[in-house]
Amino acid sequence: MAATRPVRFGVNYLPGPASETLRWAKIAEEAGFDIVGIADSQSVYRDVYMCLALCAAGTRRVRLGPRVINPLTRHPAVAAGAAATLAEMAPGRTMLGIGTGDSAVLNLGLTPSSRARLRAYVTAVRELLETGRSVWEGRPVRMTWGGGRVPVYLAASGPRMLRLAGEIADGVIINTGLTPDIVRDSIARVRAGAEAAGRRLEDVDLWWLPVANVRGDRAEAIDEVAMTLASAGSHLSRFTTEGKHIPDELHDAVVALGGRYRPEEHSKPDSSNRGLIRELGLLDYLADRFAIAGTVDECAAKIEAAVAAGARQFWMSIHFDDKERFLRDWKAVMEAFR
Repeated sequence: MAATRPVRFGVNYLPGPASETLRWAKIAEEAGFDIVGIADSQSVYRDVYMCLALCAAGTRRVRLGPRVINPLTRHPAVAAGAAATLAEMAPGRTMLGIGTGDSAVLNLGLTPSSRARLRAYVTAVRELLETGRSVWEGRPVRMTWGGGRVPVYLAASGPRMLRLAGEIADGVIINTGLTPDIVRDSIARVRAGAEAAGRRLEDVDLWWLPVANVRGDRAEAIDEVAMTLASAGSHLSRFTTEGKHIPDELHDAVVALGGRYRPEEHSKPDSSNRGLIRELGLLDYLADRFAIAGTVDECAAKIEAAVAAGARQFWMSIHFDDKERFLRDWKAVMEAFR
């Protein structure tokens, strides 16, 4: 199963109590994962940067950063200051993930950011980090300390965001699915954006965002991640369904999922969103598209197919209760690609 480039794995958590989040990060580092992300969802979970600071102090090798903040709840100066502080705590092993906003903004009654605002936000944060000066919404902003570059990764779940990431980002967190046709199309979209900006695809660090679980039984594995599959599916109708590879016969159900998804229960194990995707007849479809779930051999086969299509790095969302069990059991899957 060897690939021309290494196959790498990361994990992402919604932060629970800080001590638990640190323990998960330490176990991930010990197990051989390459990157740990902490999500930003202040209305439902603990603070992302307080947990990241603890993880930075308690780890030595693993890369880490927020996955992801948004332009609406954090002013660019606040975002730049937090990113620079984390980079100071863990030199050379941090990143800054940015997206349009999900539960962090929906639970405030706000609308996710437009692409234009996101582009301007990335520019402002970068300029503050690198020069200490920028302009945000027509006003001058300053940062009088720090300096340097922190890699910016954009979260993308549709064709236009993939292209934007290719244009402006150091990396992209791809939430489009893992079927070979979708993997190839997503890479093509990032490539088009990169080439339009005079860059190469190789200039952009591509990480896929699967929903993962390893168990002795595939049905059990999928049931345990149903709430996260609902979250992934809710993005398919965000802004538009155009270009998102939704089968015609499931289009209305996907739109209904986006409209009825409950952000106050975002990825909680007991979320009613679990039952919603069953009610709408979407569980199997979302599992086939977004999940790496089942036995070790079944998980390895799903990854191998994605690797053959061009994916190499898998940054998995782990939101069920028994995270430590998963982190240890997944080592058997990683061994198949070493």
